[in-house]
Amino acid sequence: MTHDTVRLQLDSIHYRRAERHILKGIDWRVREGEHWAVVGPNGCGKTSLMMVATGYEPSSAGEVYLVSGYIREITLPAVRREVGFVSSQLTEVMAQHRRAATGLETVLSGRYASLGIYERPTPAALAEARRTLRRLGAAHLEDVPFGKMSTGQRQICLIGRCFMARSKLMILDEPCAGLDLATREVVLRALSAACARRPNRPVVLITHHPEEIMPAITHVLLMRDGRAIAQGPKDAVLTHASLEAAYGLPLRVVRQDGRVWIVPRGGKARLRRT
Repeated sequence: MTHDTVRLQLDSIHYRRAERHILKGIDWRVREGEHWAVVGPNGCGKTSLMMVATGYEPSSAGEVYLVSGYIREITLPAVRREVGFVSSQLTEVMAQHRRAATGLETVLSGRYASLGIYERPTPAALAEARRTLRRLGAAHLEDVPFGKMSTGQRQICLIGRCFMARSKLMILDEPCAGLDLATREVVLRALSAACARRPNRPVVLITHHPEEIMPAITHVLLMRDGRAIAQGPKDAVLTHASLEAAYGLPLRVVRQDGRVWIVPRGGKARLRRT
């Protein structure tokens, strides 16, 4: 099998922690030019899937191909430099060990795949980091220490850090967690712009809110109880039947402006343009 355009592949992945069987035979492939959302309710295994996929947790069975080789064969720290990654674990590490890093330094560190700045940044890199903060509506955070930011502000800066990475794959684990509605829309627009700027670089967005799947997303992996219950092109997966199966309740699917919204069946969707 050739992996010329595959950037992430999971073959029959199982993951157990203590007595819990969290991932149960996941098969999944992400190619260049595809932008995926991994969707499902809390506790279905989405974050565990990403931790296994990036080598931060070992699978109990199965194999993972990441960017350029199987994890058992590659030099993992070097390959991780080619993956832009946002996760709650990264937020916790920054909050504990890089509290003094400013918003600009946090974003800039993505260029060097580090949690700090250990070399003199070029003027071009500094300018790009400032542009990234502006695109995210966060220019005011340039000189604010990470330890003094709100949860949402920290998330914005770490998303900017992900954008700065010269990556071959970008993975964002619930990047809108902790954000208010207005800031969430800023972030989703920025993600859409990132997809447009580098259309061949795959983006993986993990969320339990289907409405966060912006039009730039092309494919969806739908999960429940550690299993992939549907995967493929977005419109084929985001149906009321598959979403009911994932979330375990009767619901209706409402489509508007390239986004999908779900409401409990019998409820009324009151969506309007603003």
